[in-house]
Amino acid sequence: MITFENHPVRLEHINTRMERHGDDEVLTMDLKLTADLPNTSLDEMSPTLRRSLYDPDEDGDILDPDSTPNLRNPQLGTLRWSIKVERVWFSFVDPDEQEALVAFSEAKFGRQVFTPKEGSTVTHTWRLQVHPQDKDVGARILSYLHRPDLRGMLLKADYPDEDGEDDE
Repeated sequence: MITFENHPVRLEHINTRMERHGDDEVLTMDLKLTADLPNTSLDEMSPTLRRSLYDPDEDGDILDPDSTPNLRNPQLGTLRWSIKVERVWFSFVDPDEQEALVAFSEAKFGRQVFTPKEGSTVTHTWRLQVHPQDKDVGARILSYLHRPDLRGMLLKADYPDEDGEDDE
């Protein structure tokens, strides 16, 4: 699974619906998010994935010997990665203050696709299922749709708790 901190993201689409949790109906939002990340993000998905899609420069890179900017098969286009993670930590981050605007500690990550691009960039798109705490949070999320300066943070299940310490 990919992870990042304080990185530009685009909120492409929002689907709102109600889920039944026992006798209660809970507001659920499916957020379609996109981020352009370096191709080293593929290493988090699989240790062999980046090398199967990218080649190093013929001359090599003195500053970064692990650099792999040359896309092997651009004809592959967008690829699907079958993964579902039941518990991730996601937040939208204020670009000026670099603090969480809205955070979800129990988000569900899935439907990941990615498009490798020439020059070491990969566009990742995925769905996050979140449960806004109240109507104000839901309305705030709607205001982030297609916002150009939006930043986000996505962490695995070993996210920091409210005290800022790891869950272990």
